[in-house]
Amino acid sequence: MPTFAAIATLAQMAAYFHPRLQESRRVAGNRLRRLARQWPQTVFHLVAGGALLALVGFGVLHIDGDRIGLVLRLLAEQPLMVGLAFAAFGFAMCRNATLDLLQELHLGWWGAAPVPPAATRRSLHLHALLQTALGNLIVFLVLAGIVALSRHDASWFRPLLAAASSGFWLGSGLGYVVVRRLGRQRRDKLVQQHVSTPLVKLAVLDHPQLPHLADWQRRETLRRWRSGGRNWQFLLLGLLFPTGLLPWQMIGLLLLCIALIWYGLALRSSEDVLVRATQLFAAMPLPFPRFAAGTARYPLFAWICASLLGATGLLLQSAKPAIALAFAAAIGLGSLLSLCLTWRYRHRPGVARVRASAEVLILLLVAYQLPPLAPLLALGLAARHYLVARSLA
Repeated sequence: MPTFAAIATLAQMAAYFHPRLQESRRVAGNRLRRLARQWPQTVFHLVAGGALLALVGFGVLHIDGDRIGLVLRLLAEQPLMVGLAFAAFGFAMCRNATLDLLQELHLGWWGAAPVPPAATRRSLHLHALLQTALGNLIVFLVLAGIVALSRHDASWFRPLLAAASSGFWLGSGLGYVVVRRLGRQRRDKLVQQHVSTPLVKLAVLDHPQLPHLADWQRRETLRRWRSGGRNWQFLLLGLLFPTGLLPWQMIGLLLLCIALIWYGLALRSSEDVLVRATQLFAAMPLPFPRFAAGTARYPLFAWICASLLGATGLLLQSAKPAIALAFAAAIGLGSLLSLCLTWRYRHRPGVARVRASAEVLILLLVAYQLPPLAPLLALGLAARHYLVARSLA
């Protein structure tokens, strides 16, 4: 009897939260143990990360002239705008992350598990709370880092942090409430809220030996776009949109912003489909060059569309043609680097995104100091990641 009572007690404790949290904890523990076993590689990455932070600090100290502090002081004088901007960011972050988790718990392989609804609800509460706290901590660390690097008065720190944190928590709470209301709808509506059928078919994008892969990427982009996957960015654009522009300049700025927002969504959707396709084709002897060619067609098409639209927006703002060409080259090189990293870390997409952010930051610093060297460095990094990805296939 005591044994059965102990088992029943443990079962009740485990049922307080969804078993997925226990799974996530064990996965995190396994990753930490793997990092400990592979300690030379871990030490190398820590040293590289420290060198990157030192490089960023060096760049801020030498190109700042307290410009960042001046901008932040001006922002601190407008707490309402700062609060609304962070509320939009917090709303998008919490809504998207909670909705993804809710879809996984209801429609993934956990959907068949006999988990009490109360345990799922408490798990969603905890996930949203921890994510919001982590996001707020990152905001604090970024502002504190700027204070540490600044050589002038930092009286803006507390009011700006208060406005940003308040808006961030309010926006996250609103995003969570919206997702909880969606959770009461039928489960099939969580995935297919909007039609993903394109208006015009582009069969030319399909690879002859991998048909419908580019169409899959395109449909995923359309589904996210039509379901409001970047509405928070448009809200932020509306808050920060400058006044006093001429009509054609305003149209040009709108075209440029729409091109960047849509292209960011298309690239992210293409990379997510790439990861899912890797899992789908795991049991098939698929050559990596063919897979790379099939998954690169739609991102290339999206880059051409975004370049044309963004270049038109820049020209309407009286920019020189060289600036429009530099814009197209910059987003193309950044996208190529991100895509090659996703190919290389297609089994660990989180690592690809973190490393892409770090390497793009390095490229921006190099472009500020030595502009001709930045494109060559970007091409070299992309080629290296592609070769490593090919060797791992």
